[in-house]
Amino acid sequence: MLEKIKNISLRPFQETRFAIVGIVLGDTPVYNVLMVDKKSSDLSIGSSFSTENFDAIKDKVPAAVPILIHYYGKGIINKSVSAKGDYLKEVLFNASVDDFYIYELHQKDNKFISIARKGVIEPYFEMFKENKYLVVDYSIGPYIGVMLKQLLDISSFFSNDYNLTFDENHLITAQKQEINEEVYHIGEEQVDNIQLPLFGTLLQYLYPSEDIEYETGFLAQNKQENVLKKAFNSVAIGMVLFFLAALLTSYLLLNYYNNKYVTYESQLYNLNDTYNQVKKLEEEKENKTKILQESGILNQNFLSFYMYRIGNTIPSNVGLNALQVNPTQKKIKNFNKILFDTGVITITGNSDSSMQVNSWVKELKKEKWVSKIEIIDFSKNRSRKNEFTLKIMVK
Repeated sequence: MLEKIKNISLRPFQETRFAIVGIVLGDTPVYNVLMVDKKSSDLSIGSSFSTENFDAIKDKVPAAVPILIHYYGKGIINKSVSAKGDYLKEVLFNASVDDFYIYELHQKDNKFISIARKGVIEPYFEMFKENKYLVVDYSIGPYIGVMLKQLLDISSFFSNDYNLTFDENHLITAQKQEINEEVYHIGEEQVDNIQLPLFGTLLQYLYPSEDIEYETGFLAQNKQENVLKKAFNSVAIGMVLFFLAALLTSYLLLNYYNNKYVTYESQLYNLNDTYNQVKKLEEEKENKTKILQESGILNQNFLSFYMYRIGNTIPSNVGLNALQVNPTQKKIKNFNKILFDTGVITITGNSDSSMQVNSWVKELKKEKWVSKIEIIDFSKNRSRKNEFTLKIMVK
């Protein structure tokens, strides 16, 4: 584990595994692959291998794992230049800057730059893309090794075959030397001089250094796609866990009610005929209730609103016998479709005086939700009391 980089907060939906591919350019390119796992806030090296056959990468690295590429070898210029003046012209002469990928490390008075023609390294970007890999970042040259300076806490070490020498945390010289394998310890992990710039490439991706400057715009879509893929996978896992929990809850409830059913079944054995009739009536009730619900007549807010507004305006000497919202057009019969007179409220009631009813009707017409009011019936009953029927059309 890398104890020195624990407890660093990563971006939301951060990946849990990375494949860093070091491509040593030449007549026959060599692929050095470093697999790194991120567990919580720790980074650990999972495995590594070298190959000259790209198919080996396809066999050992899943397409879902984000790829970071480190370029080194033939066709790459590594140079220290003065930070003042047109230093690129000093390196490129009359060549166009647009034809090159330039990887720059800014250090005090000097800049350490690695340059490669786009035509040299772009085919490798395309090769990974054609094989369904997402390349999210890259580095060029040995100077990316500076990302491990604070972890190694030594004044010089090798990145590839370049000896990087530091004054405090600033790189002062980088010299190419013939060396054998150099191994460095980082906490419980160990990396050699070939793997060191690969690990530095990952650290630059996770914790970008302001001292390193390079072109990344063409990878923006890959980075976004990788984050979206990770977010989708996280949400998908969450949904699966949710449905599993819901399924378990349903199973427990089903088991509970099943036991209850068995317990009460013995008690209802002698009432089978009655039970069947009740069940049939309940089914009819459910069907009718469903029809009423679809019509909106059982909407609690709908009914309560009109009942409140009408009840709030009733004079004290006017009595209500019945109030129907969306009354049926005809009597309800089994197996016949129920038709509602939607947008209509019928009221039947009684009053001592027709003037009281007329006054109430005028008051109701002031309501914004009332479109029209018709007095369907107004007559006296045997008790010489006025009975009336109102029909209210709502807007």
